[in-house]
This record gives sequence, structure tokens and C-alpha cells, in this order.
Amino acid sequence: MAIFKDNYFTNDIYSLRTERLKIIKNYILDWSGHLSLPKELLDWGMTALNRWQNILKKVEEKKSESNDIFLKLKEIDEVTFKYYLRCKRLINNKYSENIKILHPYGIDSKFPRNRQEKISVIRKMLKTFSKQKKQNEPDIIPEDFIIKLETLLQKSEALKQKTQSDGRSTSAEAVEKQIEIFKDDSKKLRTLYSWTLMTWEPDEPYLVQLGFAVKPKKKNSFEDETEEGLE
Repeated sequence: MAIFKDNYFTNDIYSLRTERLKIIKNYILDWSGHLSLPKELLDWGMTALNRWQNILKKVEEKKSESNDIFLKLKEIDEVTFKYYLRCKRLINNKYSENIKILHPYGIDSKFPRNRQEKISVIRKMLKTFSKQKKQNEPDIIPEDFIIKLETLLQKSEALKQKTQSDGRSTSAEAVEKQIEIFKDDSKKLRTLYSWTLMTWEPDEPYLVQLGFAVKPKKKNSFEDETEEGLE
């Protein structure tokens, strides 16, 4: 059985909170009659562990889903950017001396490091090709290559939008719910601890069976009784 060092419930790390709730679930029914616990506290003590473990699991799942989305975005971006650089190299090799061709396509500038700037550079190439196509100018690069680049860009941007709408938001919602449950359970723990002290003294060894720390015995049991766990 776990030994608890204090009753400052709002300071619990998540693993400690889990241990408190496990022990409460195991013993609260046994002590409910002796401590005259109200039904509300008994029902909470019997169900709090499952609720807590479910939200912990959900948070991990949402974080994993979010990480998967960002990993997929990184992978498709890499494919998109590499293919753009191939197109750029192809044009540059063929028209290296013709600045009038290189400049509109952005071939005469370095590929940026920032993602959004990279996207802008790719869009510039696609827009220039489309404009020249409408003007019936000869293709300086096969249209199939441009179509492939445009398809890759669309995939990158679609996945980027998904990360913004589904990625962080769903994970953040789960974390917010976890914090809400943690705070609510902290209040319930304080209430349960206060209730036990109506029957037991703070140095009662059986307190550990309800997830509470047992204070050392004092010569004067009334001396210096603090509000630990009641903050």
C-alpha cells in the first residue's frame, strides 16, 4: 500500500493522484458506514478512479494523434519541397543564362527556410507557368511536371489545414478536461478528508486506506492542527 507524505492534493503529480484514487476505490465502501459518509462522496470515491484513468488515456491518445498528423505533414512537405527543387534545377540547367525566364519563376533566388515562404515560392512557379500557358507561350518545363508539383502542394496545404483544425485543438481540449477533472477531484478529496476528521484524528493510521497522509502523533492532539489538505 502506498504511503502518502502529505495531504496537499492540488500539488499531486498525476501518478500520485492515481494511487490516491485506487486506494479510495478499494476501501471507501468498507469505511463508509463507520465514517457516516454521504452518498455523494461514496459514489464519487467508487467512480473517480475510472474517470481519471479514462481521461489520462484520452489525453495520451489525442497527443499521439496530433503527433501523427504533424509527422505526416513533415513527410508530405519534404516530398513537395524536394520535387519543387527538381523542377527548379531542371529549369535552371536549361535556361541558366536567361534571367528573363529565371526571375519570373523565382529560379534566381535561394530556396527559403521558412515553410510559408517555401509555399509562396512554389505558388509563384505555378502561377508563372499558368500565366504563360494562357498566353500560349512555349512551356519551359513539361506540363506534367507542373501538374505533379501542384498536386503535391495541394496535399501539403490540405494536411496543414488539418493540423490547425484537428491537431492541436483536440489535444488541447482533452488536456483542459483533464485539468478540470483534477481540480474537481482535489475538491472532493478535501471534502472527504474533512469528513474523516469528524471521526478520526489526523494521526489515525487508517487514513492511509482513504489515500491520506497520517500525521505523527502529538502529545496534545489539539495542538497546531493545520488546514493541510483543506487549502
